[in-house]
Amino acid sequence: MCGSSSGWSKVSLCVLCVAVAVHIAGWATVSWMAYSTSNTAVSIDVGLWKMESCSSGACDTTSIASQYETDAFNAVRALSTITFCLAVFCVVLLLIYTVAHIQRRHTFALVIMIMLYIAGGLSFCAMVVFVATIPSPFDVSWSLGLTVIAMTLILIAGTLMIPDAFEPDYRRHHDDYYDHRKGRPQSRGITPLSFRDNINRW
Repeated sequence: MCGSSSGWSKVSLCVLCVAVAVHIAGWATVSWMAYSTSNTAVSIDVGLWKMESCSSGACDTTSIASQYETDAFNAVRALSTITFCLAVFCVVLLLIYTVAHIQRRHTFALVIMIMLYIAGGLSFCAMVVFVATIPSPFDVSWSLGLTVIAMTLILIAGTLMIPDAFEPDYRRHHDDYYDHRKGRPQSRGITPLSFRDNINRW
């Protein structure tokens, strides 16, 4: 089923699937930033969509408090969501790339590679905005760490597409050099075959 695709693209697809799963875990969990008292009697974990407050062992998960929903916080939400959508779309494109017959494969691979780099760049921007605007006395927590791992895997997946994106289109080159219907070289400025090669083909 995937015989016509390169090993690089198959590895890229596997890496990207793991990246999407890890990004979802970080994007959906409630520990982007955390605060706890010295005796851990009170702790607060805030994610992009929910927060968890614990006091004396009793925890309650609620919507994000209004004081945390700043413009910068909403920008982080938007950037992370766009990253997720792009990564999922690239998974679909990579599946098509690995199983379907595509005439201009290197162009298709180049598009996937660029989109993966854009997704990784948006994820990086979200992290920078979040870390730069995190309110005191909160510290970054493990959910953000998951998105860092996901961003790294997305960029690795994009890098793995470089051989496919920049390899020459051998099928098109071969079709330009030979006229398969007539069994002789085309006369479109292409250097003709040697006499011996013509004899062997005829």
